[in-house]
Amino acid sequence: MSVAAQIRDGLLAKADAIVHRAADRLDALIHPDFIYVNAAGRSFDKAGYIETYCASGKIVFAEQRISQLSVVQESQGVAEATFVAHDRFIVDGQTIEATYQSLCVFVASPQGWRWIAGQTRTAG
Repeated sequence: MSVAAQIRDGLLAKADAIVHRAADRLDALIHPDFIYVNAAGRSFDKAGYIETYCASGKIVFAEQRISQLSVVQESQGVAEATFVAHDRFIVDGQTIEATYQSLCVFVASPQGWRWIAGQTRTAG
């Protein structure tokens, strides 16, 4: 399987884990040294990301679709993915539908490609 296909599968697995609030599955996809900056400019480490987007119920994802995926493997063991995320989630009882542009960096590990860094911004 190509690196691009493996990264696509990892992103789809991440989306599925968030929607199903499967923190253990999400944990397995994320590198221990993870850092993420969301569209509001807030930074998260691995534990904070899993708590906020999966476990706490503060944000509950109903759907996350991915389009316009582009994967680049610049050096052995590192891959970058850019894509558009189409999200539908609930915050404080309000359903929000939004589109974001995302950059994710992955590193190869014995367990497969793991998400180590990302940044998202509002599309448009």
